[in-house]
Amino acid sequence: MDYEFYADVFFLSNFYLDFLAVHIVGEILQQKKKKLRYLFCCALGSFAGCILFLSVSNYDLYLLCIHFMVNPGMIFLCFFPAERGIYVKAFCLMYFVLLLLGGSVEWIYVTIAGRRYYELCLCLSTVPAIVFLFILRRKRKSVQRFYRVRIVHDGKQEYISALYDTGNTLVDPYIKEPVHIVSKEVYDLLGGKEKFPVRLIPFSSVGCESGMLEAFTAEKIQIEGENEIYEISPAVLASAEDALFKNRSYQMILNCKSMERKEEKICT
Repeated sequence: MDYEFYADVFFLSNFYLDFLAVHIVGEILQQKKKKLRYLFCCALGSFAGCILFLSVSNYDLYLLCIHFMVNPGMIFLCFFPAERGIYVKAFCLMYFVLLLLGGSVEWIYVTIAGRRYYELCLCLSTVPAIVFLFILRRKRKSVQRFYRVRIVHDGKQEYISALYDTGNTLVDPYIKEPVHIVSKEVYDLLGGKEKFPVRLIPFSSVGCESGMLEAFTAEKIQIEGENEIYEISPAVLASAEDALFKNRSYQMILNCKSMERKEEKICT
C-alpha cells in the first residue's frame, strides 16, 4: 500500500502536539521556562523528525531514533538546567501526555468529524489541555499560598516572594522561635555574615535526615496578605542553598507556626 507524505502536515502536527505536551509537563513539574524556548525546541524536534522520516528507510530504525535521540534531546533542551530526576520524569510524562493528546485527536477525527477537518480536530485537542491546566492551577492555588514579604535589617530592605509551607515547622532551639527559610542569594543581599552573627541549628527534611542551617535574626519581616499586613519583629531566618529554590517563583519558605500565630497585625 502506498502512502502520500505531506511534510507540512507532518511537521505542524508533531510541532503542535509536542508544544502542548511540553507546556503541560512543565506545569506539572513546575519547571516553567520561556515559551520561546519551548517553541524553538519543539520546532527543532519536529524538523529532525521530518528529516529522519525522509532519510531513514528502515521504519524500526526511524522509531528508535525518534524515541531515544530526538525526543530525549528535545526534553533536555526544553528543561535545561534541571536536576537529573526532572529529565526522567519529564520524559515519562511527555509520552503519557502525548498518548492522551494523540488519542483525543484520533477520537475527535474518527468519531465526531467522520475523518474530515483534521486540522480543526487537532486544534480541538487544546480544550482538554486547557481544562487540565485550569484545574491544576486552581488546585495548587488552594494548597499553596504565596505572599510578598519585606525583610528589613540595619537600613536595608528586600522584597521577595514567599511560600507558606505547612511542612516548615522548624524552631530555633536556642530562643524557641519559628524559623523562616531564605535563599543564600537573599541572605547575601541583606549583608551576609558581615551583618549577621550566625548560629547553626539542626534540621531534618525529606531526603536529608539530619543537617545544619545557618540561622540569623533580622530586625523584622512584613508579610503582605490579601487584605492585611503582618509584622514579625524580630524574625529568625535561616539561609539554605539556592538549589532548594532553583526554578521556583519564590525565594523564601514561611514557617507555618509563625503564620498561625500572626504575631502583630499592623494594617487592615
